Amino acid sequence: EPEEKENDEDEEEDKPRKRTRPKTSLLEEAEDSSDDEGKNTLSKKKRKVAGRVTLAELKTLVKRPDVVEVWDTTSEDPRLLVYLKAYRNTVNVPKHWSSKRKYMAGKRGVEKPPFKLPEFIEATGIAKIRQSILEKQAEKSLKGKSRDKAHPKMGKLDIDYQVLHDAFFKFAKPPKMSKHNALYYE
Repeated sequence: EPEEKENDEDEEEDKPRKRTRPKTSLLEEAEDSSDDEGKNTLSKKKRKVAGRVTLAELKTLVKRPDVVEVWDTTSEDPRLLVYLKAYRNTVNVPKHWSSKRKYMAGKRGVEKPPFKLPEFIEATGIAKIRQSILEKQAEKSLKGKSRDKAHPKMGKLDIDYQVLHDAFFKFAKPPKMSKHNALYYE
């Protein structure tokens, strides 16, 4: 009989204990579990946050505090990150890296100016020739327009090809490009 009692006690230890009273809330349950573990232990997340360097401390520790950002303290090694950011000839990460909206997507309300031909193309006089052709097409009837679509006539633009060649290969200026690391601002 004593052996049977020991076996029963072993089985009771293996089974999960039943609650003596129902818990009123999850918060109370969490408090009870923390009481069992001990009062000095913190969650992994809280320990991680507590071990971070503050922004002010990080700015005092590094040589160039002007490159320190608010989110630099959350990195694995904030001092190394700031050292790399302050290193010579490094390119800054664009400010819009953390925004949810696509870059340059906020230009909906801004009116675009009408397209203007570059000066070297405008000097050929092609705009005047094109304007006269558009005026002739506006005067045509619907039947004439549909006929032109079905059987188009080529060679309407009477322009000297030497003038076009000079415009593109002699007088053309390369477009203005943005400098390295330059950004467009919304």
